[in-house]
Amino acid sequence: MIAQSAFSASKQRAAELLISRGYEPVLPVEDCYISHYIPLHLAGAKSDYEVLCVKLRMAYGAVSVPYVESFCRFEICQFRTLLTMDPGNIFIRCEVWVVSPNGSIHCYEVLPDKIREVAAYAR
Repeated sequence: MIAQSAFSASKQRAAELLISRGYEPVLPVEDCYISHYIPLHLAGAKSDYEVLCVKLRMAYGAVSVPYVESFCRFEICQFRTLLTMDPGNIFIRCEVWVVSPNGSIHCYEVLPDKIREVAAYAR
């Protein structure tokens, strides 16, 4: 079991990463309207029309696309369901961020038919 303090520290690092990618965090995350559909760990807004939704997971092994597809299958299914809904005038990006055992954060964008790694950040 991952210690709650390790998850909290990773969540703080992830919030800093969200800012470094040019997004303004939506705080508290429950204020993001998408959180009414699925619970999010982080949400960021880049403009009036772009939202980045993030689910954060702590990995137990080496991180790769097949590992993330299996380990994060529930989160990926939630995001794919969200992407099929009519978002109106909002551009929604959904990503699963996986913290590897060495502390690196791997960011995977969830697309309708696959996932792809969009960034990796070392400690």
